Amino acid sequence: MKVSVLTTFLLLILLTNAVVIPDDFFPQETPAPLPTRSTKTSNSIHLFKRIREVIINKDYARNQAAKTQSSSSTVTPPPKWVRTLTDGKVEIVTPTIIQGVTFNAQPPSTTNGLEYWVSLKDDGSPKTIKPQMKNGQIKNGRPDYSTWFQTATTIVYNKEQLKAHNMADDEIFEEVKYIQEGDLENHLLSPIIRCTPDRYKKKGIGRDKTTEPFCTPKDDARLTKDKTYFVTWYSRFFDENKVDKVRIHLSNIKESLKQKGLKKRDEQTNQEFDKRSKVLEMGGKVTDFSFFTSDWISNDQGYFPLYIDENWFGSEYWRKVLISIQPDNIPDEEFNVLQNSIVVEIWKGVKVSKDHLTDLKKLEEKYANKHMHDIEVEEGVDFEKYMIMMGLPTCVLIAGFGMWLFVTINKIDLSSIKKRKFARKNTTHKRIPFKTKSNKDYDHLPQFNTELDELKHD
Repeated sequence: MKVSVLTTFLLLILLTNAVVIPDDFFPQETPAPLPTRSTKTSNSIHLFKRIREVIINKDYARNQAAKTQSSSSTVTPPPKWVRTLTDGKVEIVTPTIIQGVTFNAQPPSTTNGLEYWVSLKDDGSPKTIKPQMKNGQIKNGRPDYSTWFQTATTIVYNKEQLKAHNMADDEIFEEVKYIQEGDLENHLLSPIIRCTPDRYKKKGIGRDKTTEPFCTPKDDARLTKDKTYFVTWYSRFFDENKVDKVRIHLSNIKESLKQKGLKKRDEQTNQEFDKRSKVLEMGGKVTDFSFFTSDWISNDQGYFPLYIDENWFGSEYWRKVLISIQPDNIPDEEFNVLQNSIVVEIWKGVKVSKDHLTDLKKLEEKYANKHMHDIEVEEGVDFEKYMIMMGLPTCVLIAGFGMWLFVTINKIDLSSIKKRKFARKNTTHKRIPFKTKSNKDYDHLPQFNTELDELKHD
């Protein structure tokens, strides 16, 4: 009996010890770490919004990049190439890009008439033309200059040389042949349309004068700052045997009061010349002769890229400028800027900027790194404004419908409501200074001589 009790007691002790589970048996919660503060961090913890992708208009980005890029943009010109001249010389040709137009590029081995070419607007800015094939005909193909750049040569034949069967023995036959220009290959390397007399613009108040020898820009055209425009002229306007090079002059013009909208009685112009611009005819005078002079360039080239420099404006927003061309056979002291000239307007252009929208790249960077800065960015459409604009008229309609419904259900009689009479309508006295007109009967006047006898003579 005692043995069994002892055995039972020992078993209970063992079971009690077995039930005890150590503290490290189950995983315990890790306490939150205390933040370590440094001198660079602030005492307060800032919570930032989740990064959200912002969609920016691709067309606007493309236009913004085109405005900001300069003439020496990242556009890579075509590689250099080698050609052999007519005299057997070998030449390395270097292509160049001016205002998006590629000059001296290697021509294709085969042509089909659909090659791109560049036309010029009225202000001299380039415009690319893409020819199209329609119904077997080429539309908007390269221009045909006819015989403007060809040399007419008269060839005389006699009977023995020509040996024509219908020619008399002593007859002389003259034939005019047009010889192609020798440097035609050089001109084909330029995609810009050439200036010919049939492309002259009209100038003057009556538009009865031409802009010879210039084709572009037209008279009183507007040229914007930081852009390049092509000044073109007819290369054969000057004597080819005497003129080899030319240069471009720019002169400032001060407009008259008449041109600005004011008129002065004693205003008179003493400048007399045949070819004048509309601005000059209105009394404009040249104040600064040749504030810009280009280098000597080949007259046969027929064009000059004119870059509108910001330094030309000074403190003014826009200016009237006289463009003239000087041939090399006229010395500087004898050159008259008013001859062979046109007038254009240069201006700084419109610049729209709204704070952070001045630079698109900075804006994109700001959106991308907005989680790193304490800034507030509006994303998407503000629906609260539209909800208010739509909610107010809706509330008015609901209120009106509710009032109609209330009156209808309760069957409220509104017939007792009468129109209010004002006191002035109940007055009986005569209102001064007005006087009521009474309609009285009257006799008609006589129309015939026989009726005169019937009248009473008092």
